[in-house]
Amino acid sequence: MYVLIQFYLAPTKVFDVCNCCVMREHQSLEETLFRSGKKAIDDECGSTTALIKNRLQKGGLRLRRWLIALLVFLLMSLLIINSYYTGPFRIIRFGAMTKSNTPDVLTQEYVSLSPTVYTPIGSGGFLVRNKGCRLPAMDPFDPETRHFITKESFECEYGKYLPLIESNNTALFINPLVSNEFYNISCCWRSFWRTKNNDNAVTYDKQCYPFQNSTAVNAEFVKVECSRNNKVIYKDYYVFLPRKPLVEERCKQALSKNKFLEDRLSILVLGIDSVSRMNFHRMMPKTVKLLHSLGAVEMLGYTKVADNTYPNLVPLLSGLNQDELRKLCWQNAKKTFDECPLLWKNFSAAGYRTIFGEDAYTMTTFNYLKPGFREEPTDYYLRPYFLGAERDIGNTRKLNANLCIGTRKTFDCILDYSRKVVTEFSSELYFAFIWQASLTHDYFAYPQLGDDSYHDFIEYVSQKDLLNHTVLIVMSDHGLRWGEFRQTYQGKIEDSLPFVFIVLPRWWREKFPLAWGNLRRNSHSLTTPFDLHETLKDLLSPHVLRESFLKRRIRTQASSPIPRGISWFLPVPDIRTCDMAHIANHWCMCHTSNSVAWNDTGLQDSVSFLIRELNDMLSNYPLCATLNLKLIKDAKVWLDNTDDAKLMDYTVTIQTTPGDAIFEGTVRYKVDDNSRKLVGSVSRLNAYGTQSACVDEFNMRLYCYCL
Repeated sequence: MYVLIQFYLAPTKVFDVCNCCVMREHQSLEETLFRSGKKAIDDECGSTTALIKNRLQKGGLRLRRWLIALLVFLLMSLLIINSYYTGPFRIIRFGAMTKSNTPDVLTQEYVSLSPTVYTPIGSGGFLVRNKGCRLPAMDPFDPETRHFITKESFECEYGKYLPLIESNNTALFINPLVSNEFYNISCCWRSFWRTKNNDNAVTYDKQCYPFQNSTAVNAEFVKVECSRNNKVIYKDYYVFLPRKPLVEERCKQALSKNKFLEDRLSILVLGIDSVSRMNFHRMMPKTVKLLHSLGAVEMLGYTKVADNTYPNLVPLLSGLNQDELRKLCWQNAKKTFDECPLLWKNFSAAGYRTIFGEDAYTMTTFNYLKPGFREEPTDYYLRPYFLGAERDIGNTRKLNANLCIGTRKTFDCILDYSRKVVTEFSSELYFAFIWQASLTHDYFAYPQLGDDSYHDFIEYVSQKDLLNHTVLIVMSDHGLRWGEFRQTYQGKIEDSLPFVFIVLPRWWREKFPLAWGNLRRNSHSLTTPFDLHETLKDLLSPHVLRESFLKRRIRTQASSPIPRGISWFLPVPDIRTCDMAHIANHWCMCHTSNSVAWNDTGLQDSVSFLIRELNDMLSNYPLCATLNLKLIKDAKVWLDNTDDAKLMDYTVTIQTTPGDAIFEGTVRYKVDDNSRKLVGSVSRLNAYGTQSACVDEFNMRLYCYCL
């Protein structure tokens, strides 16, 4: 608009008009024109505007009419622009499609948190919409959730300074950016290793090897100490992936016997604990956007099959549920998991290098109130690193995890290890299962603090062509399981619906079009960790995904009973229900629910049954108090898609005394025989801290209140 005016005015006067009209603190030129037309210019700009009038009069009637037409055009443009920019803020709840760049009435915290916003994906407002299941595409920015969306930050207790020592895949070196801050010091490194047959101890080398600017390292785990005047003033921990002769020989022999090497892919699983699909979109939008740009398939109907991490990763890693695994290879709580048929054993036998890494060593999958492994379960096992580092320089502990190791964020340490894995084995086959819990396990809004790091890692490995022969799986195990958000209706939904993204190389998609097409269609199916297990097994044997072979498998599946686990490269039947997928009704979100009156007899009987079940479980633990009902906080009755009135599932949320624990359980009532039973496990919705420290059994920690 300024350019058009300048065509008729001397440049200096145009500049005066522009300055005059924009100097008001709260009004733009467009607002002035919209409010008062040409008269507003006279009022605002005084003598300068008079000059414009004189020149317009001299220009004649034609020029005056032209300028009036221009003003009318600008007013109409303002109206159109105003309509265009306010329209997208009208977002429809529960999954209506929108192309908005900003959700309506967002909290200021989230506006400053991220420039991108979740877009619901679904069919007619549903993530899954078929005969066996319907999952609504709920809005993650629903008003019920907004006050939980806050901008978070934290600093390591050891400070926010850059580390003195850095590492690459083969060496340690002084960080030149901070070397001037450390003077008159001497540094050395010593190796350490996992103590034999002990998953909870490390042994340090007595010898510490001095170095100055840099040094090559041939050890897997390294501790660095720097001293001044014989006093240690700096400590840090590092991990490497040195080639192991026995591993290399095993891989060489296994690959020499296999004729299906051409199409095999390495496997990189990046797990992010306790993040629902919706909270992943909410809190890590940059990572989500990058994954979609890489052609990732997002499994919209992925549903957990049990409460916490262990019983959801056991099906993924073994194809068994936790009870089946216990009977097969973990018959008592003191026995280790070495004999269990975990998936990395399949890949090891096929010539893959295997890697297993988890941070937050006190609550890892096979070690939290469990014995872990006698021998290292994989070729490269990260637990000794976190044992040494967290015990020595772990800090900024909040609830269950150390958020920092020295001045580094703990989750950044495990991502740095992942970067070394992908770089070191870029031209060879590997199976890496990496699981991060330190940042995301305990706080609803903390995943936002990892968005940049995960985005940068994925961007790095993709730009460096490190995914050309690798399938990248970014996933979680469940949503946040306790806290105020979990006690909301949406929190319950999200707890059952974690996320899974799968990125496959472009050449692979083109070579296996039928498998790729099935995977994409299954993104709108009800799926589970049992299915992901079968999918990974198919990737181990790519010849079964060739079109002719795959068509035979599809025909065989169509004429057979629907299995518990279905590879995502095969079609998941539309009639699949939670029961078919072995998802207990307590976790199943394919139902519709109705509220229940507090005085409903069925509800009262179900609550009493739940209290009795809890006390029965605690009866073998004499140090635990008997629980009593304090109040009923919420109750719903769930109906499946067949509307079978003979079967009713009451999901109730109760508070008990002593301890004020909040539990959620589903009790199934059968009308025919007036019987009740628990469906799935009982969830603990608030933190229990040290209330249950008197018991060591990992399940009972949820329920016990120590006397």
